[in-house]
Amino acid sequence: MSHGSHGQEAGSHDCGSDCHAHGSEEHGHGHGQEADSGSEGETQTCPCAGGLILRGNRCVLIRSLAGEWEGMRIPWLAVEPGEHVEVASARAASELCSIEPEEMHLLRNVLPVAIAVPGMPEIALYAFYAVNPPPPGALEAADTEDPEDIYDWYTFPSAMRALAGDAYARAALATMAFALAAGAAAGTVPNQWGGVFGQEWTEAAFKLLPGPKLELDPGNRTIASLMDAGAAAASSSSGSRAQTTATEEANSTKGNQKRKRVKH
Repeated sequence: MSHGSHGQEAGSHDCGSDCHAHGSEEHGHGHGQEADSGSEGETQTCPCAGGLILRGNRCVLIRSLAGEWEGMRIPWLAVEPGEHVEVASARAASELCSIEPEEMHLLRNVLPVAIAVPGMPEIALYAFYAVNPPPPGALEAADTEDPEDIYDWYTFPSAMRALAGDAYARAALATMAFALAAGAAAGTVPNQWGGVFGQEWTEAAFKLLPGPKLELDPGNRTIASLMDAGAAAASSSSGSRAQTTATEEANSTKGNQKRKRVKH
């Protein structure tokens, strides 16, 4: 996930039929997509999904090299008919950033955040984490923008400035930042490669809350250990399901044999 030549344009996607992006003047950078329901005189909004890729205390924002929208925005697209929103969010992160799916890991314990735009379908924003470390050298090197690249990395303060014209996306990122801070303290969000996205703001923001001063442990989870824990849990769950199935089959066999004895 280092910078380079990304061949795929972050373009618009269909949602059943034609999708129409609204201008940034009304709803920020390219928010809002509507789909024709197929009935004359009726329109039906389609659900949308976004994927926020994180690496340390930075996130990915995308630009349109074809000029479809101005400035940067969060990767999102319309959910295709029959597609699960979570799957669509991974597709948004992968396709719009030209990043292979195996290069990112869904943070399953971080609930999706809604980018709520008045009069438009909500965008369910899921959090993903980069599997590979940043390139060698200073982490700040990632802060240099490349206008000829599809995406760039942004710290929370930089993302707030880059999304200055999109209040709804900024509000969603603020919500996500709080969730990530809580997740890091609980060990469900990595704290590495510079920290946790939003840390420049959440640490001070927590102290402004009413009541006792709120301070959260920053945590020390890495993406590698998080993925290992997830794999172990999945393996254990699979084993438990297999054991349950075997037990149910055995009980069913015993029941059939008993019924046969009673019948005779």
